[in-house]
Amino acid sequence: MTSLLYCVAAVALIRFGSCTPMGTQQTERQVSTIDRTTLNGKFFVGYQAWFRKPFEDNGNSHWTTDEPTPEVGHVGVDMVPNVTGYPPECLFDTPFTLASGKAIQFYTNDCEGVVDLHFKMMADHGISGAFLQRFYGYINEANGGWINILNFAKTAAEKYGRGFVIEYDLNGAATSSTNVTATFLADLAALGSIISSPAYMRHNGKPVIEIWGFGIVTEVTVDDGVAIVTALKNAGWYVILGVQQAWHAELVQNQPGSYGPVYQLADMLQPWTVGAYGNDNYQDFHDGRQAVEDATALRDMDIESSIVVWPGGSSSNANPNEVFDHFPRFNGTFYQKQLDGAVNLKPNFIFGAMFDEVNEGTAIYPLLRNNELPTNQRFLGIDDDMEPDAYMKMAGEASLQLAAAWQ
Repeated sequence: MTSLLYCVAAVALIRFGSCTPMGTQQTERQVSTIDRTTLNGKFFVGYQAWFRKPFEDNGNSHWTTDEPTPEVGHVGVDMVPNVTGYPPECLFDTPFTLASGKAIQFYTNDCEGVVDLHFKMMADHGISGAFLQRFYGYINEANGGWINILNFAKTAAEKYGRGFVIEYDLNGAATSSTNVTATFLADLAALGSIISSPAYMRHNGKPVIEIWGFGIVTEVTVDDGVAIVTALKNAGWYVILGVQQAWHAELVQNQPGSYGPVYQLADMLQPWTVGAYGNDNYQDFHDGRQAVEDATALRDMDIESSIVVWPGGSSSNANPNEVFDHFPRFNGTFYQKQLDGAVNLKPNFIFGAMFDEVNEGTAIYPLLRNNELPTNQRFLGIDDDMEPDAYMKMAGEASLQLAAAWQ
């Protein structure tokens, strides 16, 4: 997903003093193969997988914004992954140094060992699998990094008993310059060997596809959106739409050019709530928007539901005008509130935004603590009393709870 942390709210300081979710008991993880015939009761993460070594693939490493290589003052991430256990051949040194003078390392996703390790982490923590981000601008790539990563993910999901789904991001698409429907259908046909994997998720007897960005990426018109969703459904797909968080108000207002006709065609809606609330006003958003307004509308429309949860956010290195640590994590409290709230509403599945999004500070995979950060560049760490994988543990616990609710 591209950045949507620009609409912000103030947050209140609440300290969460343990990496174990409050009021829960850690339960033994179930790492056997998930049921890939249904999304119900699952916890999936969004997987960007867009990181590269400098000059690798198309040259955009996503570790930086305006230089070929990450440099002090020129870095595109606010948080630093903990690369303990990563294959050495998948890592590279950076100019960011610890107090000891040792350089920290970043990784490339175009290295099978990294993708394999990430899916192993998902399995070890009881996370169901990943929605693989498929960016519109790279769809025509016949080979190279993005195709490699799809194949790596397919192999790893099969190996570790996880599921996966292709999620198209509309950023870069425009009705005025491209036939989006034809592009999607051609790409799906070309990816037949990946989609035919036993690990590819199905729901209600159909393979699952998600299109993210309706109501957000306005370069794709409403009429084009209707054509896209109709064509995919006619081709036998179960279609999830990732939509703007105030989708229902847009539907009710029914202004010219609004995306209500697109939303109504979806098999499932997934409102994108990253940046829609903070720690202080989440409960109001949950109790009003999610539990009443959205839930009632979806039930009346006979459309299924996915709820997005996110641990916090910070994107000031990539966007210097942004406030550092704009959505604090509060030692896990903010995330735990959302996990508990989502489980309580019993959506078909929970979507964790994101597994590896260190650019906007929403990642849940292992991260460096504050006391482990480089000294020559400002980064955001997780709290010093948390384990590096604390957020994955929280997600895994919520996954178990949602699965139990669906039994």
